[in-house]
Amino acid sequence: MGPLPLGAPGGPGGPVPRDLLVTTGMIKRAELRKHLRIQQQLKVGTLALVAMLLLAAYPVYLFTTAVAQDPVFTALDDLELPDWAAYEYTDASSGSRWCIDQCRFRTRTWASERAPEETSEAYSIALTADGWRLRPPEVFCPKVAEGVMTCWKKDEYVMDMWARAPICEVPPPRPSIEGASPTAAPTAQAAPATPVCPGSLVTMDVRNAIDYRTAIDKPGGIPPA
Repeated sequence: MGPLPLGAPGGPGGPVPRDLLVTTGMIKRAELRKHLRIQQQLKVGTLALVAMLLLAAYPVYLFTTAVAQDPVFTALDDLELPDWAAYEYTDASSGSRWCIDQCRFRTRTWASERAPEETSEAYSIALTADGWRLRPPEVFCPKVAEGVMTCWKKDEYVMDMWARAPICEVPPPRPSIEGASPTAAPTAQAAPATPVCPGSLVTMDVRNAIDYRTAIDKPGGIPPA
């Protein structure tokens, strides 16, 4: 059954007044506009929230990356070294970066294709260009039996750098063959020298200066690198 025409009987109460129909329509249109306005506001608010989250995500990512990265290792990565002097490296660290309980102790060992003396010179040039300076001769620097040891300082850090020849692994002796005739007793000979591989290794020990001074003052001081 369709809607009643204007002026038609409206049931027991008589015809529906025209003003009442107009008012009802206006109320419905006002409610519809209100719902549309609320939906539009929700949509704009959602888009604004998403935009704020996207804008905040990048600074948070940068901060997290900066906290995760060690500034000392990052600076060592940026050293201008020849390819032959730094074709691979390994890192190790211990302690707290913010010196909570114990300051961080960092060690990086580079592998070089050339002799320790030439390698140490190349590293010294790169460190000087990066702002590192040799510590004065009167300042403690570990002594080594072989290789080249140099000691450096930059800002709040100190570094002991040791360039030396790597030691090759000695192959195990070949097993004797059962039933073979015994050979004559070997004549007395000097013990063979430990084989040395070509190239060199460079170990950098980096500490906070205040923690380095504390280590020196302990009994026994700092052992050689």
